[in-house]
Amino acid sequence: MAIYLVRHGETDGNRNRVLQTPDTPLSTLGHQQAQEFADAYKDVALDAILCSDYLRTKQTIEPLLKLRSHKVVYEALLQERSFGDIRGKAYDDIEGDFFAEDYEPPNGETKQQFVARVAKAWEYIIEFAKAHSGDVLVMTHGLVLREIVNTYLHLSSDLICLSDYQNTCVTKVDMVEGYTVLTWCDVSHLSKQTIEGGAV
Repeated sequence: MAIYLVRHGETDGNRNRVLQTPDTPLSTLGHQQAQEFADAYKDVALDAILCSDYLRTKQTIEPLLKLRSHKVVYEALLQERSFGDIRGKAYDDIEGDFFAEDYEPPNGETKQQFVARVAKAWEYIIEFAKAHSGDVLVMTHGLVLREIVNTYLHLSSDLICLSDYQNTCVTKVDMVEGYTVLTWCDVSHLSKQTIEGGAV
């Protein structure tokens, strides 16, 4: 049994380096990435899909759902880190390092609060996977994926460290072998025209 951890497709906010809001939609390129992802994974025998309830994640799984019917559960624990009042602002217009350990975004999540939420999200993912007999897909966000991989997964020694989680990248986790990563940030399903690195 495996868990497929997937990042959503590209948004204009990714491309333009803007902190995004929950209702940020996919860009034209993001929709193309979502379709290519769906075409590549339509034959994977998935029991169910667990998805962040943000618009961009919902739009990323739409093409897959059109090709094959799957049970989908939308879960708030899988949301991207909330940067509160600075969401919607360009990176260059924000004073200070908003990724710093001690940064407290106004009306948003501190790093510690975000880490605690992702811990609950990972527990939920494991329980969700155990409740199904086959593979499950988890559609979420870049910072969430980084935290899960860095904290909870065992990387094979032959995996090359990547500095960026590209849009629609897939990390496949083997549940039987102690949450071992089988593939890391795989974007082989994307064409050359749609491979893009995205920001948060």
